[in-house]
Amino acid sequence: MNNSWQTVGNFQPEKLTESRLQLHYAVQFIAVTGAALAEPLPDYSHTSLAWNPALKMFTGVLIPAEKPFRVAVDPIALTLIVLDQQNNTIAAFPLQGKTMGEALNWLKEQISKLGANPDKIALPSYPQEDFPDHPVAHGAAFDATEQSALQELTNYYGNTNQILQELIAANGETFPIYTWPHHFDMAALILLPGTKNGEQMSIGIGLSPGDTNYEEPYWYVTPYPFSETENLPNLDGDGFWHTQHWVGAVLRASQLAIPTKIDADAEIAQNQKQQVETFLNSAFKLSKTLLLS
Repeated sequence: MNNSWQTVGNFQPEKLTESRLQLHYAVQFIAVTGAALAEPLPDYSHTSLAWNPALKMFTGVLIPAEKPFRVAVDPIALTLIVLDQQNNTIAAFPLQGKTMGEALNWLKEQISKLGANPDKIALPSYPQEDFPDHPVAHGAAFDATEQSALQELTNYYGNTNQILQELIAANGETFPIYTWPHHFDMAALILLPGTKNGEQMSIGIGLSPGDTNYEEPYWYVTPYPFSETENLPNLDGDGFWHTQHWVGAVLRASQLAIPTKIDADAEIAQNQKQQVETFLNSAFKLSKTLLLS
């Protein structure tokens, strides 16, 4: 299993939008299966995605059935996959040229073969509130031809999963890392002891692949509850404070060191990882101070 940082920036971050939206819709099959067939959890994590670094796939929770299974998506090939309990592939369905309806019918057929009832699995009506609209939601076929962009997005998620695992362990924490299907962000929520203004204090640390705030991937650290926008402390790693609608520290992908032909790949990868680590650690410590002060 290769856990090394994969260099990003070979594909301009602001040009990842189309592939990001294709992938965002593809992972909805994981979410709707969990919502319909998994044991409901109060934080809705039964609908979330996990990143499997060995498979380099998004995977869902294990679904109880005669033959337990989980639904997965290969983000580079843009392929819908059903895995067994040992993460072996049972069946695969390339989404290239297929519609969401065709993919849902295939998935239901596979689930039925495994002894689970797929009748409750249904895609939501689109567009949903605060969810990006796209022709795929209205019957257009998936397009997996932008392999370089899908590879780049996969690198962002794989890198972030690795760096969050390391940050959490370094701070003596044991919080899970989820990728949430609605905003498609990968994050850990670290709970702090005590309350502020009557609410549980927490710090969210994660990656957004891009959204209406920034049309590119960005890392964020969000203290909660916190709404001050004046006199915020300086952040390391070229990060800055986002203060419109929510308050949090942000590092955009376009602020990373970008590889050039004369740079050694390993050196660029190390520099990128160090910058993200520096930013996240600085933002986490400052967020903690802001909440506890």
